[in-house]
Amino acid sequence: MYGLPLFILHVRQTDSQSFRVYSHQSPDKRSTVQRLGHHGLIDQVCQLPEQPSLRSRHTILLYTLYLSRLRYYLFLFEYRFIGEAAKIFLIQERCLVDVRLKGFNEAVIFTSSGIRGVFNETLTLEDIVKISSSFAEVIGEGKIVVGRDTRPSGKPIAEAVIAGLTSIGKEVVDVEVAPTPTILHAIRDLKAAGGIIISASHNPPEWNALKLAGPEGLLLDEEYYTSIKKRISKRTVGRDRPRLIGTVRTWNPFPSYFRSILDYIDREAVRSNPVKVAVDCGGGAGALATPILLRKLGCEVKTIHCHTCGFFPRPLEPNQKTLGDLSQFVISTGSDVGVAHDCDADRMVCVSEDGAVLRPDEGFALIVDGVLREKRGGLVVTNVATSLLVEDVAEKYEAKVVRVAVGEANVVKEMVRLKATVGGEGSSGGVILPAVHYVRDGPLACAKLVEILAKTKAGVSDLLREYPTYYLERVKLSYPKALRHKIMDELSSRYSDENVDLTDGIKLCGDREWVLIRPSRTEPAMRVWAEARSRQRAKQLCENMVREVKSIISELNS
Repeated sequence: MYGLPLFILHVRQTDSQSFRVYSHQSPDKRSTVQRLGHHGLIDQVCQLPEQPSLRSRHTILLYTLYLSRLRYYLFLFEYRFIGEAAKIFLIQERCLVDVRLKGFNEAVIFTSSGIRGVFNETLTLEDIVKISSSFAEVIGEGKIVVGRDTRPSGKPIAEAVIAGLTSIGKEVVDVEVAPTPTILHAIRDLKAAGGIIISASHNPPEWNALKLAGPEGLLLDEEYYTSIKKRISKRTVGRDRPRLIGTVRTWNPFPSYFRSILDYIDREAVRSNPVKVAVDCGGGAGALATPILLRKLGCEVKTIHCHTCGFFPRPLEPNQKTLGDLSQFVISTGSDVGVAHDCDADRMVCVSEDGAVLRPDEGFALIVDGVLREKRGGLVVTNVATSLLVEDVAEKYEAKVVRVAVGEANVVKEMVRLKATVGGEGSSGGVILPAVHYVRDGPLACAKLVEILAKTKAGVSDLLREYPTYYLERVKLSYPKALRHKIMDELSSRYSDENVDLTDGIKLCGDREWVLIRPSRTEPAMRVWAEARSRQRAKQLCENMVREVKSIISELNS
């Protein structure tokens, strides 16, 4: 039984008026009692009035004390064991201090990629309980899967999530630490109503997030998060009506997950031409999946930073600036390819045999090439910020490219609608292979890349050499929050006669080049991307757009 975190106590009746207190979380019973006494609550715990229901020797009481911002709650539950089956009922819930948490912490960030914040600052335990219980009430009947990455805050957040879910009667399946794609696969495998993934992906370790998923293991879109936010802003903690308490069980998601991938990959091709792979999981959850999966395929695997203890030896976002260790490791081990993940392993970035770190969309293009090589004339769905390289690959195989707004949920929604062959977000290294599931999946992308290298008997650099080289520049630009819509409206009017894509922000498309400006949904900043055939031209496009925006801000402020 999970309760709201801080003190979880087992209480047994010794006579009609007194109770012995046992700590569930700490073997040190005395320290628990002393902490309770320090807060002035020990008398209330030990001198509860006599109740007939407490006299059964088969009854165990669970008290959960929740401390939050100097507000105390003590909830009384009864475990009544009947024969071989254990049924858990809430017979009484009593709030000893009648203080209810009203409203919701507005510092919590809601985006299409999750509900994010800095743990215990902008994302608190009471926020998490309210989000979880609200999600459970909306998602409908059925079990809920909960899993997390390796961040130190993941464990206490998981306990708060489970408390929120079980408090309204949900059956919870806890898969513990696992990559996000593995957790999403478990939702579908268990035929669950949905799931909560605790991970801030590539964000710094002090951040964490709740990613919400529905049936079939698909991440929910932004509209759903908006409706959840409206709902939880009206909730209070400390309900006083009886309610059935949910249950919790653990489950190992990896055997089924590995089986799905191994059934998809051509294992015979890999075994006949083994690939030597260097794997860098950055201390994230991918360490529990990618090395094992690649060894099952017959690869020789060398690992670096593949631990799960909560220590992160490099920044969590894998890119050309953060993968220096992997680059050197590939060279020193003589590996054919290097692969790296973020903390929850929904991304994959690769390193060529000569130690060159590829851009995320170059790795994405290699996967698209391998898929379309087998299914010519297919359909590729990706976001507006992904490189033109994907068009070059599609053209080679007479395939079509459809672009959507940034965000996994947006890509998946269009892939499902159009029955796409392959998709993903090349801009971040997120590969989606619908033959397995509609999820950005780093370990799966690694397995597919290994299959491609084995079948072509070529190196990563050889495969990339078939295509043009593009250069990408990115800039982040701050602006007054109140001017957001005015800036975008003015930009739209200035470029109305040009080749403009308004799918997500404003994207100006030229001859084998483009520039995109897109407001952040979480802060008063705009992100500018520019891609061209030369580094100088990409930089020029980026600088021109930044200059234009600054000019508009100046005019609006004058």
